[in-house]
Amino acid sequence: MKALLKVCGSITKVEMLSPLKSHIQANTCVAEATLPYAHYYGQLPQKNAQPNSIFLLVKKFYFLEEILALSQSVEKCLLDKINFATAILNFNGKQIPAVRIKFFPDYNQLANLQSCLQNEGMEFLTGTDISGNVHARIHKLFDLEEVEPGFYFDRQETNKGYFLHNHRIPAQKFETVLTTIRNNSSCKLFDAVQGKFIMDGAVKEFIRVFAEGMNLDLMKCIQEQFNKLAEVHKIKKMSSAF
Repeated sequence: MKALLKVCGSITKVEMLSPLKSHIQANTCVAEATLPYAHYYGQLPQKNAQPNSIFLLVKKFYFLEEILALSQSVEKCLLDKINFATAILNFNGKQIPAVRIKFFPDYNQLANLQSCLQNEGMEFLTGTDISGNVHARIHKLFDLEEVEPGFYFDRQETNKGYFLHNHRIPAQKFETVLTTIRNNSSCKLFDAVQGKFIMDGAVKEFIRVFAEGMNLDLMKCIQEQFNKLAEVHKIKKMSSAF
């Protein structure tokens, strides 16, 4: 029987953000991810009137349990179920706290959402526009289906899967590793980012994969390539020590 899991964790990625100037409250700062799967070169879903990931810039950092409690409080203000997460955005040498929102029904309801959150005590940042590539760490609740030990499908978002990985790759080298795998393996087109789960009281490193038609074979193909490169790096590191 496949196990269903809800676990806390985080994802580290580079987001291409663009500021939103309409449908928001005056003197607040809101940005949208314009290229959510930056390393994927296959056929992406067409842009429509539904927003991508939205980041509300706020004056203080919210812990995950705080933002999940807030999301429950504002459900009555919204027509659709949306997904909340908390985030830190590294931009121009500063760490800016934000609330990340997904599955938001349409732009016209953004100001209403902000009003609901303000009624719960949230204060929005003013005078800061974010655009371009931003390093983001997003803390969220994951809704997973374990298909094999160490391999998971996302139950809320199709075409996303996760596999546990023992070797943390420095952020500055991660894109190089992805390019190496794409150019030197039979794994089909995909995007990937790194993250951490908290499972059974321990931190578990993972790779999140996005690809059209996500399946277990693709995740295993990508995991094998990551493991090979990690082993090569380990051997080189050991050799340089002598």
